[in-house]
Amino acid sequence: MIVQTEVFKLKIDIVDYQDDEIISECMATCQEVTCTQPLSLVFADDKVSLINLARQKQGGISVDWGTGTMKHRMNYGGGRNSEAVAKAVLGQMKKPIVFDATAGLGRDAFICAYLGGDVHLFERHPCVRILLKDGIRRALQNDVIAELVHNNIHLEEAHTIFEYQGDVLPDTIYMDPMYPERVKSSNVKKEMDTFHYLVGEDLDVSELWDKAMHLSHKRVVMKNPKWAPIQNSKRLSGSVVTKNHRFDIFVPFEK
Repeated sequence: MIVQTEVFKLKIDIVDYQDDEIISECMATCQEVTCTQPLSLVFADDKVSLINLARQKQGGISVDWGTGTMKHRMNYGGGRNSEAVAKAVLGQMKKPIVFDATAGLGRDAFICAYLGGDVHLFERHPCVRILLKDGIRRALQNDVIAELVHNNIHLEEAHTIFEYQGDVLPDTIYMDPMYPERVKSSNVKKEMDTFHYLVGEDLDVSELWDKAMHLSHKRVVMKNPKWAPIQNSKRLSGSVVTKNHRFDIFVPFEK
């Protein structure tokens, strides 16, 4: 039996926000966005947040690199050898150029930039791009991380690496695709739940991996849940494994 998924139109609430350019882009690109639970993109207190209207007590999702968990990881997370994503993406390269092909909220990208990478963000979902632009705007106002963000994090105009035509070539391309949830359980993060309702599943993972393998110069890294199959075991050069995830490292195709 086919189960019909209810579809909701994304709500946009503009309450108090100072950047007219970001508001204009949102109104041009996000008004027709649909999701599988009632969600709202809220512009309030000069910040953009994604709110699950069915779970408002859990708070909003924003790009906040200088606070909370991200601030703790900067202060206490250690170096490349203790941050799994940096160990996989940066390796021993001094200042590699990294393309984050599925930027999302940019948390992995920020850690890689903080630990020495020059990171270029690609994000195709219009609402997530708005969250990223707002996060970058606020990060540039944060004295602690402004210089790092200005010099080492770049949101590309191209929404995907398929569209990229720039002159900068990546040493590493990083992918963290959205997978379907296998089973609902209490340990599924509510935040990731909400993100699934907005973004859905990435259906072109194989095509994205293939493009990355042709574009990258030194390595392609794909983050997977532990249960996910390896994309191509013949090109696999190693993996960095954590409690719940696996960062598979691939040798790109010869140019």
